[in-house]
Amino acid sequence: MTTLVVSSSAHGSTRQIAERVAQTLRDAQAIDTVVEDVSEAAVWLATADAVVVAAPVYNGRLAKDAQGFLDTRRAELTKKPLVLLVSGGAPELDADLRAKLEAYGPREIGYFRGAVVEERLGFLDKLKIKLAGARFGDFRQWDEIEHWAKSLHGHGAA
Repeated sequence: MTTLVVSSSAHGSTRQIAERVAQTLRDAQAIDTVVEDVSEAAVWLATADAVVVAAPVYNGRLAKDAQGFLDTRRAELTKKPLVLLVSGGAPELDADLRAKLEAYGPREIGYFRGAVVEERLGFLDKLKIKLAGARFGDFRQWDEIEHWAKSLHGHGAA
């Protein structure tokens, strides 16, 4: 079984989470995994048995490239076990966004805090974060992410 882990990541935080999920699947469950950027993932869909799409949330919205992938590949994704992994700065996933994600028919939606590293951001992104009263830092809980990844096999998603 091969699980395709599709990664959308503007600043690298979500990519690192995607890679950790893939590594956990390989180590804990001996599942073959391929991690691909969302821009190159479509060519792997035909060979994947399951798909995990890892995408960040910016300003309450899923990253545009990940949204585009889910929309344009919807027919192919409905034929495979699909899991969505969402990362963001908020303490929890917005209920409206969760409802939109549920429409894709995933077997699981995982939400994890990401990293907001000031040095990786441009001026406008820094300003938005400061105006929103948010904090910079690495909020990823690696133990929780690994535990979640190990549970995916039980959902038939990996």
